[in-house]
Amino acid sequence: MEIGHPALAGEVWPVIGVRVGREAGRGLWAASWRPGPFVVLEDVVLPCTWPELEGIARIAVGASRARVYVRELDAAGSFLVLCLRGAPGALRVEGPLSPVAELLAGRARAAALHVAAVHRAAGRTGQAQVWRGGPGRS
Repeated sequence: MEIGHPALAGEVWPVIGVRVGREAGRGLWAASWRPGPFVVLEDVVLPCTWPELEGIARIAVGASRARVYVRELDAAGSFLVLCLRGAPGALRVEGPLSPVAELLAGRARAAALHVAAVHRAAGRTGQAQVWRGGPGRS
């Protein structure tokens, strides 16, 4: 299955800072909301599917006790994306979410509005209305 994401097509997409440790041959080995030894700040893109965006927004606003994970988006490992547990190659983002929760919830909402605008521009008003509600607004 091929992974698709607006960031791979060069489109603007909300990102959030996550401290990430990666090594050649070892791949992704650490991810954290806070600084740690030998990790660098990476801009991690948000997911572009409704279930993931909704799940991450619910975590960010405290409506879910699930955890946030990060994984490589493409085979080259040039993009990282936030995801939920169970995604192939997912690594848990360690540390307290509270310092980034507001930012994460806001960017998840912005991503949902972006998807709604794309559907609206393509004439898919039903899909646009679903996404316009935004993640976590059930």
